[in-house]
Amino acid sequence: MTPAVEKWFSGLIEDQRKLAAALRDIVLSQDAGLGEELKWGQPCYSGRSMVCYIQTAKGHVSLGFSKGARLSDPDGLLEGSGVQMRHVKLPLGTDPDRRKLAQLVSEAIALDAAG
Repeated sequence: MTPAVEKWFSGLIEDQRKLAAALRDIVLSQDAGLGEELKWGQPCYSGRSMVCYIQTAKGHVSLGFSKGARLSDPDGLLEGSGVQMRHVKLPLGTDPDRRKLAQLVSEAIALDAAG
């Protein structure tokens, strides 16, 4: 974890930090070689380009995907209506479904690798 990302995590309230850390673990479990850096005030994970990011809000933490509109999303987890980006919004205090989120992350990494 870079010092900037570590500082970002340490500045979160406990419920946000716990959920954001779980999302980080899910992302990096799919490809430990992803770059991790703080961009736009949030941790971003990149391969050839940005794959995903973690964003916090008052009552939730989101895992966003830069090419989310192209993901298959069989479980209907993704929200958003932009041209490319989509996100999964997780209320504070919830336990993320690691299998389903890992599938989205894995597919996003494959899309990024394909160009």
